[in-house]
Amino acid sequence: MKESGLIVPVRRGIVKSLQLLLLLIKIIIPVSCLVAVLDYFGIIEQVAVFFTPAMGLFGLPGEATIALLLSFFVNFYAALGVITTLSLSPQQITVLAVMIGICHELPVETVICRYTGLRIPVSAALRFFTAIFAGLILNLIYTLTGGG
Repeated sequence: MKESGLIVPVRRGIVKSLQLLLLLIKIIIPVSCLVAVLDYFGIIEQVAVFFTPAMGLFGLPGEATIALLLSFFVNFYAALGVITTLSLSPQQITVLAVMIGICHELPVETVICRYTGLRIPVSAALRFFTAIFAGLILNLIYTLTGGG
C-alpha cells in the first residue's frame, strides 16, 4: 500500500518537531528547576541586588541578569528557562528579547563569524555593545513614549 504524497513529509515534520520539543524540555526544565533552587536559597536575590543599578538602565529587574548571561554564554533556550520564572512586563520582555537576539551564544557565534574574516574579539565586542546600545535605546523609547 502506497502512502499519499502528503503523509510522508507531515510524518517527518511531526517527528522533527517532537525531537526539538524533547531537546527544549531537556534544557528548559532543568534550568527552571536550578533557578527555583537558587531562588529558594536567596542567591537570585543577591545577584539581583548587585545588578539592579545596571539593569535599571534597560528598564529590567536585576534578576534578568541571569537570563542575559545564560543567553550570552550558553544558549537562548537556557535563558528562556530563566525568563519563564521571572515576572516581566511586555516592555521588559521586549527589551530582554532584543538584547538576547543580538548577543546570544557569544562563544559559538564569534567563532563562526571568524570564518567570514571578522576577528573574534571584534565580533564579540560588536555584538555585546550593540546589544547594550539597543537595550538602552529601546528602554529610552519606551520611557519617552509612556511604555508599552
